[in-house]
Amino acid sequence: MLPRMDISDLPQRLERAGFNQAALARFMGLDPASLSKTIKGQRQLKAHEWAKIEEFFASNGGGETEGSVTAMAPRRRTPQSRIPVYGYAATGDDDRIAFAAGQVVDWLDPPPTWNGTGDLIAIRVLGDSMEPRLFTGEMVLAQVGLPPARDRDCIVEFLDGTALVKTYQGQKDGHVFLRQFNPDKQVALQATQVKALHAIIWRR
Repeated sequence: MLPRMDISDLPQRLERAGFNQAALARFMGLDPASLSKTIKGQRQLKAHEWAKIEEFFASNGGGETEGSVTAMAPRRRTPQSRIPVYGYAATGDDDRIAFAAGQVVDWLDPPPTWNGTGDLIAIRVLGDSMEPRLFTGEMVLAQVGLPPARDRDCIVEFLDGTALVKTYQGQKDGHVFLRQFNPDKQVALQATQVKALHAIIWRR
């Protein structure tokens, strides 16, 4: 499993910190059943809820330890003023995008509806593997470190400095499972190759 990106790992983090789901749900102002659905991937975690999870662990001594929720989505002290856009094709793959430092192709202003929580990144989609869901040249915005819910689109960031846009379908037995639409098939990646998953929250 990838301990820094999947909300389904939250029960283990709560146990290590000495808390239960009910305590977190109360802190978040959520019904425990809603939190349970979120962990199971049946409900998408909202950006402000992710911030409350970070606050819960920070205020209860969770710190920035390995595997803690706060380590999963680093917080910015001041609102992000410009969003980096990535869109250069990575060498050797029609779908992969160069995602390393220095590969920014443009900068965007944050969406007017964004509340300033976390950091945002943008990608110009390459290739036709996500058609008709997403087309080449479309721009998607993701929140860094926000784990995608099952069947929601995400940016898959690899350790080699590249990225893909796919639909998240879960993790099991050391693999990350994704979906593409052209052709329609499931894609299984070795979890050891993946650095992070970032939930897509806007399309432009």
